[in-house]
Amino acid sequence: EGILTELKHNSKVKFKETDLFRVYQSIDLGNLKDGSELAANMPNLMKLKNAIYSPQYRAFIENIAGLEAGSLTDEVDCAANCHTRGCHLLCHDDVIGTRKVSYIIYLTDAKPEWTDSDGGRLEWY
Repeated sequence: EGILTELKHNSKVKFKETDLFRVYQSIDLGNLKDGSELAANMPNLMKLKNAIYSPQYRAFIENIAGLEAGSLTDEVDCAANCHTRGCHLLCHDDVIGTRKVSYIIYLTDAKPEWTDSDGGRLEWY
């Protein structure tokens, strides 16, 4: 809940649209630097970002994805997207350059509580 609140109150987003998506997207979180004013306003997001960018997390992802140890680099694309009415992300293969792993972490409002009828599941391809 803290990360979602921080994003809502501090993140600046730009509308982006392609044949695959229609979203409001934040800056690449790789450009969000420790010690910056924006980072200071989003301490929970910075904790998540630092965890996602850590060698330990890369090793964890390699393990669960069945990749050779050390095969993931520290090159990470990470942004926050906001989906409002009319926004979407179509199914796609995400084969981009040397990308090996793609995933989405959804941050939803705690109220009302998310139920099975809302849909959504973790899927491995």
